[in-house]
Amino acid sequence: MKQLLRTATEAALSVPEILSLVFSYGSPRTKAACACVCKNWSEVAMDELWRDLEDIYPLLKLLIPFDSFWDDYHQDEFKHEARETLYFLRDADWPRFRQYATRVKSIAYHEIAVKVSPPSKEGIALICLYYPYGNCLTPNVRKLRWTLSYGATITPMMPFMSQCLEELRLKISLEATETRDLFLGLTHRTPTLKRLSIESETSPEDISSSLSRWIRTCLGLEKAHIPRRWQTLTIVTAFGSLPKLLEFGIHWNYSPPENMSFGKDMEVVEGHFQNLQRLGWCSDIKEATDLLQQTSWRLRGLALDCPERPSESDMVAFITSVAHRFPDLDSFCLNLTGFVEATEPDEAVELLELPVEMFRPLLSCSRLKQLRIHYPGPCILSPLDLEDMGAAWSNMEELVLCPDPNGSDHGTPISTLPCVATAFPQIRLLGLHFDYLDPPGSAGDLLPEIQFRCLEELNVGVSSVPSGDTTAVGLYLASLFAIGTRPRIKAEVSGARCDYFYGSVDSEEWEAIERMVHGTMRVKEAVFCRLSDH
Repeated sequence: MKQLLRTATEAALSVPEILSLVFSYGSPRTKAACACVCKNWSEVAMDELWRDLEDIYPLLKLLIPFDSFWDDYHQDEFKHEARETLYFLRDADWPRFRQYATRVKSIAYHEIAVKVSPPSKEGIALICLYYPYGNCLTPNVRKLRWTLSYGATITPMMPFMSQCLEELRLKISLEATETRDLFLGLTHRTPTLKRLSIESETSPEDISSSLSRWIRTCLGLEKAHIPRRWQTLTIVTAFGSLPKLLEFGIHWNYSPPENMSFGKDMEVVEGHFQNLQRLGWCSDIKEATDLLQQTSWRLRGLALDCPERPSESDMVAFITSVAHRFPDLDSFCLNLTGFVEATEPDEAVELLELPVEMFRPLLSCSRLKQLRIHYPGPCILSPLDLEDMGAAWSNMEELVLCPDPNGSDHGTPISTLPCVATAFPQIRLLGLHFDYLDPPGSAGDLLPEIQFRCLEELNVGVSSVPSGDTTAVGLYLASLFAIGTRPRIKAEVSGARCDYFYGSVDSEEWEAIERMVHGTMRVKEAVFCRLSDH
């Protein structure tokens, strides 16, 4: 029998796909060790080891040492280093470099994170000049994440962009001229691009033409997210002309006051966005309602960033229209925090709570899996509200309701968490603002019948610890988390609210609670294993 099992195991581990799956769970050190076991394991382990790179230097140092990379401002030193670089490149083992470079499928580069002086454009140009296998150093890269900071150049990025690139994420902090040159340089270089995300503070007036020219060459693009203020008629029209675009959205982040006049144009040319399924945009509530009524889209996901304070009647009209027009909606996100920028802190505290009744029209959207609402006031859920929501949204996975109101101790009672677990058995992300005066429930039973079985993150926003008792809250939460789960507990201001929040965050107290919860979970697991043995 043992011989049979050994034979079956050896047969399974000789299948490259199974080996690749096993190695994918290992650390880089483990993968490197597996590559030294035998010839059959070596190739698969090396593929996994080099598949995803967090910076470009593991590759480049195969050719030349780190001290050969210099910024452009070291002109005197560069002349000496250029000669040294040429010396290394003449004797470089290019077949060995290519053997590793072709394994790379994903690259993430951030010059600040790697703490190494960024390569100069001259240094990269020398490498490309001597590279004997074409224009791209990494021909099989499918995913590229690149951060371009002030003073950086776009040249180092270009040799790592393959002709089969499918996903590109850019964080750009460049001057307008550099940003414009970047988009011009990307034109016709991304024929297979499917997913695009850009974060930048550049004014849309400076890049609209170059960005639009590039985007029109990305005919296979399916998903795109751009800065909010780039939502101009020229840019929106360029994206709308793409035949395969399924998702178009904006990033919910801070806009400098001088750019707040940009990013509200969402006029749709007839015949554009024909296959759109998910839309995120910035608009006033009334204009958003009119836009949705004028189109024939069959949206499944909708995210609206509202820069001005809407009236309650306009809100109800918008949500009712959404529920009626898109019954198959599975994602609904609403940001109502932008108007607080011009509000004084004392006035912001007086904001009323957001009534749950306002969202009742969405109960008809039975496929809803994600609901995110950001508002500077609290939204308080009652057990009856949760019962109705659970009956309507049985597949809910992400529920975030106003976790970071301005200066409010009111919120959803933490004692209602069992009702949340009952209503949404598949919930993975939960974000709520808890009432400070409501004490946690009893924590005597660490294995209650009602528990969160899929929860991965509990976002408490800016909640104060209920009743100020970290021990009671920690034990209570640990009793509600099922064995085998260890949810993260985050106390923070969300990205949509971070620039409009007035108040403090009890992050240290919630970190202590998280440590207590995870320690208690280990005790629960040990006790459960002991009971199982008996």
